[in-house]
Amino acid sequence: SKSPERIDVDSFIEIYRDIDDIFEDDDEDKDINNDFQADKDNSEEKVTTKATTDQEVDGDDEELKEAFKSICNEGGLVTKEELKSWEEIVDLFDDNMLDEGEFNSIWDEITNTGSKNEIDLKAFLAFNAELDELFVFDEDDDPKSDDEKGEEAPIQMFYGDDLPAGVVFAELADDDFLIGMKELRKWGDLQDMLAEGELLPIELQNMFELIPKAPGTNNKINEEGFESLFEAIEDLFEEEGEEEDLGDSVAVNLKSDLLDMINLYENDEEKMSCGLDSTENEVQNILNIIAQLETQTSNIVLSSGGDVTPTDVAGDWELLYTTSSTMKFNKGLSGLVPPNGKFGGLRQKLKASKYLADIEYIEQIDAGPASFEVRVTGDWELRNSVSLFTGSRSVALSVEPDKVYYGLTSQRADHWKSLGPLNLLDIAYLDDDLRIMRGTTSTDSVFVFKRTSS
Repeated sequence: SKSPERIDVDSFIEIYRDIDDIFEDDDEDKDINNDFQADKDNSEEKVTTKATTDQEVDGDDEELKEAFKSICNEGGLVTKEELKSWEEIVDLFDDNMLDEGEFNSIWDEITNTGSKNEIDLKAFLAFNAELDELFVFDEDDDPKSDDEKGEEAPIQMFYGDDLPAGVVFAELADDDFLIGMKELRKWGDLQDMLAEGELLPIELQNMFELIPKAPGTNNKINEEGFESLFEAIEDLFEEEGEEEDLGDSVAVNLKSDLLDMINLYENDEEKMSCGLDSTENEVQNILNIIAQLETQTSNIVLSSGGDVTPTDVAGDWELLYTTSSTMKFNKGLSGLVPPNGKFGGLRQKLKASKYLADIEYIEQIDAGPASFEVRVTGDWELRNSVSLFTGSRSVALSVEPDKVYYGLTSQRADHWKSLGPLNLLDIAYLDDDLRIMRGTTSTDSVFVFKRTSS
């Protein structure tokens, strides 16, 4: 038999390398195939993406064409003012995403520096393309990805408080020492006015538009222009302050007119006190003044948003006038006026402490030598409610009468019907020394009280 063939070490190593090379070639072929497939997939993805993008662009163009049709005139053209009133542009203005200067700049660019008064569909599409560019940021501006950026950094606001216009301008101005709507967004005081509704965006735009622009620009103002804007804003609030002063003056005059009218009507000694003998015309005159007085800022009920406390109404009060039909029928509060007597007036004492809220009515009845007083005691509280007539928040004075005293007699007051009209009344007007109450079920039933010394 033949002995098996043998090889030496060097030959074995050479054969081993040849076998290893065969498998390396296979791996390279796989890598090439994988790379080829990846390139193919990428190409297909790019084609798909481009097709999708083209479809989106076509869709956008169709929407813009429809929008153009809705705002163009019969000649198929759109004026600058018509474009400015387009809903999309109005929304951008309202959201402070577009200012007048930027709008004018784009218009001038597509109309060859404003030489045309109208634009066609092609120019309209170009305008929107330029508009889109305002909201596109180059990647070079910020190398971070969207994930790395996180939330957009807030604008660093500057608050000038009571600083002069020149100092505020220096803080807000750009590198060219000019200010546009973009720079005004950094003015904290101004942005607060806009946010709180003290100044409307359209008011700011109109002010900015009226100010001459810096040479070489159509949407920037220099320091002189900013000082004009600064003064215009300040003047606006000075006028409001004057209006408030005028409002206070109106309230004082209305209150004086009301008291003078009551004194005039009460000057007749033959009549019963507190308007119980008033004519319909006199009652209407009183109601007209009260309706105006209620709306003034001097009204604590109004200025406090209905947040009236017991200490605001506690004290001694005198009834000056009432239109209550019940009191007119009973010729007073208690209904105890004798045939030969006459109602002589009514005082109200409201006491308030941490634990007690007592009320006392003192009715004067004039009957010559037999004149006397009727006293009604009880408890009181303030209730917050909603007016049945206006739907607005109201504050009611609720009274729970306990006893009625006259002469040597006292009776329980819970069944005393003549007291009903005063048991629940809305506080319609309140200041330091005047309180006007209205009936909760009849707003024409009013009670005018004046604060007196204890």
